[in-house]
Amino acid sequence: MQMEKRKRHKSTVARAAAIRAITEAHYEPGNNRRCYKSVWRYYVYPVYKICYRTYLSYLGIPTAPRRDYQGPSLFD
Repeated sequence: MQMEKRKRHKSTVARAAAIRAITEAHYEPGNNRRCYKSVWRYYVYPVYKICYRTYLSYLGIPTAPRRDYQGPSLFD
């Protein structure tokens, strides 16, 4: 069975990308003070007012790679 790709609104994808950036900045695996629930409680919920379940579903939305990342250059 093949998974169906859902079409999402541009604003939802943009919000998911912003939430993912916040999570990448504050999440630490293995540290209970910086787990997903804590990141949601202290950094995401005050700004976006979404429930924890919605936060987890936004983390599962595929987003475009961030353009500000500068990987290793071939000419360095």
